[in-house]
Formats: sequence, C-alpha cells, structure tokens
Amino acid sequence: MREAARRLGIARLHDEQARVVRDVLEGRDVLVVLPTGFGKSACYQIPSMVLARPVVLVSPLLALLRDQHQKLLARRIPCVRLDGTVRGRNREATLARIAEGGSLLVMTTPETLAARDAAEALRKAGLSLAAVDEAHCVSEWGHDFRPAYLRLGEHLRELGRPSVLALTATATDAVREDVVRALAMRQPSVVAASPHRSNLAFEAILCRGDERLRALVRFVRRLHRPGIVYCSTTREVDEVYAVLARFDIPAHRYHGRMTATERNREQELYMRRGRRTVMVATSAFGLGIDKPDIRYVIHHRSPASLEQYVQEAGRAGRDGRRAHCLLLHDEGDRTVHEALLARSRVRPEQLFLLGRALAEWVREGRAPSVEALALSAELGERTTMALLAVLEQAEFVRFRDDRVEVGLPAAELEPSARQLAGRFETLRTQDNRRLEAVSEYARSESCRAVFLRGYFGEEAGSPCGLCDVCRGRSGRPETFFEPLAAPPPPRRRRRPRRPRGAQSPRKPGKSP
Repeated sequence: MREAARRLGIARLHDEQARVVRDVLEGRDVLVVLPTGFGKSACYQIPSMVLARPVVLVSPLLALLRDQHQKLLARRIPCVRLDGTVRGRNREATLARIAEGGSLLVMTTPETLAARDAAEALRKAGLSLAAVDEAHCVSEWGHDFRPAYLRLGEHLRELGRPSVLALTATATDAVREDVVRALAMRQPSVVAASPHRSNLAFEAILCRGDERLRALVRFVRRLHRPGIVYCSTTREVDEVYAVLARFDIPAHRYHGRMTATERNREQELYMRRGRRTVMVATSAFGLGIDKPDIRYVIHHRSPASLEQYVQEAGRAGRDGRRAHCLLLHDEGDRTVHEALLARSRVRPEQLFLLGRALAEWVREGRAPSVEALALSAELGERTTMALLAVLEQAEFVRFRDDRVEVGLPAAELEPSARQLAGRFETLRTQDNRRLEAVSEYARSESCRAVFLRGYFGEEAGSPCGLCDVCRGRSGRPETFFEPLAAPPPPRRRRRPRRPRGAQSPRKPGKSP
C-alpha cells in the first residue's frame, strides 16, 4: 500500500485514506464522505495497483476521467478509459485490454458501464472493486441529472457483485441511506470527516436587487485571483460575465448552452498555471477540477442546498492557504430554485401515465422498448428512463435485451405505480427542507463552520475563528452596496491627418 502511494507521489496517507484502502483490500464495502481536496481518488487508485483483478471507477465527469487517465499514464500506472468518446479501433483495443484482466484501473461512466460490449469485457476479466464517484448523485440528482445512476446497483449485480466503494464530498444521514440502498451495499464501513476545512473563511452577505451585483464586483476587484463565481442559470452567467468585462476584470465563462469546444477552451485557459483570472459558471463547472490555488469561491445566488454549496465552496484553497467562500443571499433566491426544481423533478402524474402504458403492453403480451414505451406514455425518453429506474428498484420491471419486461399482472401495475408516487412527494419535501436550510445558514448568527458541521451530522466542535461571525463582521456598511463607476472605455488612437494633396508614404521594398 505504501509503495503504491509513493508511485502516485503521495508521501503519507491521511488516516482516513489509509483506513479506506485497508477496508477495500479486505473486501469490504465502504462509504467515503471526505471534503473536496482530501484525496479521495487515491482510495481507488491504490487498490487498483494492489488487487489482482481490475478496479472499475464509475464517474459522471468526462473531464475528470481524461485528466486522471493522462496523469496515471504519465506515472506508468496501468489504467484505461472507456466512455462514449472512445470509438473505433481505440475502443476495440481498450475492451481487449480490459478482458485480459490483472491489476488495472478501468475508468468509465454510468452509461458506458451498461453498454453490452463493456459489460462483456468486465465480466470476462472479473472485478475486484467498483468505485462510484460523486455517489450523492444517486440521492440528490439521480432522477433529473443522470438516470443511469439509479441503475448502478443492478449493473453491478450483473457484473458479479464486486465490493463497492462509494465516494462523495458531502452527505447527510438521509443521503447516506439512499446511497447504501441504491448501490445495494452490504454493511458498509463509513469513513467520514468534517465538511469544513480550517483554511476556508466563510461569509454570508444579505443583499437585495442590484445590491448583489455591486457587492460581487467589489469583492472580485479586491480579492486575490484566481477565483470562481457560481451562478444559478446560464442567463445569469452571461450577465455577470458581461459586467466583469465592463470593469476590465479578466474572466471566463462556462455553462451548458455553450458548445463543447467553447467550454473546453474556456476551461483550459482558466486552468493554466499562473493565470489570475475569474471563472463565471453554473454548477456544471468544477466537479473533478484539480486547481489548488483558487483563492475564492463566490456564489452570486444561493444554491439549492447546503450539500451543493459546501461541494462548490470546497474548491477554494486546496493548497492549504487561506481562501474565501462568500454567499450573496436574497430571500427571493428560493423562488428561482423552486421553479428550476419544478421543471426538473419527475412528477407523480408522469408515473401514473407510465404505469397505464405498461399495463396496456402487458395486456397485449408484449415487452416494449424504452422508445416505444415513451411514445405510448407520451413522455420523453429521459423521463421514461428515470421512471423505469424507480420501477426496477421496486422490482416491478427488469431490462432484458433492451426490452422492458414487467413482473406484475396488468391489473396491479397502476395501483402499484400510485403507491410509488409517494417517493417523489418525499423528494419534493426534501427539496423544500434543503432550501430552508440554506436560508437558515445565511441568517445564522453562530459560527458558519459549527452550523455546517451540525447540518451534516458531525460534532459541533469549536468555532473556526475565520468566518464573518467569528470575526465580528455581521453585514457590510451601506456604502458597500452603492453604485460603482465603471472605467471609461479605452480611447481609440486617432491617426494624424495628412495635409491635403500629400502623397501616401511608400511601403518598404516597393520601387517608385
């Protein structure tokens, strides 16, 4: 274990990392809840060099997979990457290498894990461990983010049920229970650390309307860069980016409506070592980003949950130096997130429509494809897949050769679907509780770190001494929110006018 750590450039493992690796090598299921920058990747990279059969890493982050793959190859550590971007001969060669087995790290996505060619190669090799990164997505985002996450437990059973390592930066008790259930983990050991790092200075600023943008510009102009400004919508990203450009602040932007080429270019520019710039982005940016010198993370609008906030704020100060985590909060932020969640969450009535359509297919004695089922239920394929994942967990349906087979009589399908609808109502209740917790955090008059530890079920501990409450700064003066004068636009240099009738100067090298 120590030799494998040295190959990764790690002189000494944290106690939590060493405990995780020992449990994994003993064949135990492990749930890991360690803050951003704690080195969770070593918890599966080290076993991949020690165990005799392949370790598979399942992650939603292509940027993370590419980055880790390149770094591991540079250290001559056996690993392959298999996702939707690996095609043709490269895919064939990768599948052949996986089928050979041995000590190997296989890096893939939830969707690729379900692909037939990938599953065949993995079954042939035999797996010693399955590591699921960003495991909280199973609980918080599975239904509207990546439905494939909800089927990971079933896919792992089909692959021989290897030991499971679930990793995340934040997880309340309820989220931990969801992860254990969804991945069918067997009496897992839980290795967790406080979500708060001692070098992070948290601050919450209550502001309204235009005050928010004025406060943001003042912070961005004063604080050391590089930094990240998180926004809730793509429109908000574009607006903030334009304002920073107006104030001559070097900035990049990143959101889902940009092309992949544009996003990659902006990310690469921001990630270059030594660049002192600002990234304005939605939550799509940052997962798996390894940039240790980020000096601040500002949330221009409160996020939908403290889980999301701590994950994103934790991207600051990974080099151990002091960094700022600033939240600009308006009570109206909740309305924005309620509207976004209402559009993204699966609704109970959609489950009723799917149950009714499935019942008709059963009465006809046929097993539909997902596409055909979505058409008959008048639902989108993505929504249909999310609903089927829930029905599959309840063992009402199963997938066989890309067909949906139903395990219940037609008469029982609709009432059974109605019973499951309560699960979606529970999700909506959890959404409301998370939104309320964000407001409580912003209004709290106790140490921010103590508040966060309590929310995540950790011991309260002593005050951090760094946050705005501990420093005795409860709010900002009125002048902090006054309008700012933008710098004048650069003056265009005017060419000197030639006297009338004067000839233009000849270009060098031209004969008269």
